[in-house]
Amino acid sequence: DRPVDLTAKEFAILEYFMHNPNAVLTRTMIETHAWDYDFDAASNLVDVYIRRLRNKIDPEKGKCLIATVRGAGYRLEAK
Repeated sequence: DRPVDLTAKEFAILEYFMHNPNAVLTRTMIETHAWDYDFDAASNLVDVYIRRLRNKIDPEKGKCLIATVRGAGYRLEAK
């Protein structure tokens, strides 16, 4: 119920999650969707953007809308 300012990349990632609610998205899937070029797969760029998104969209500390699925990727927990 509040406006959230997102960068173009943050918006692209959030949109991808919203089109795939409750699905586990790997870092590679997110990279392919949000970036048009190849970059170092060992980069933590996706993790950085996920952290930024969480800081902007999570309603309360401790309640993450974007969950980490250990060893697999991330999932938007749609209610």
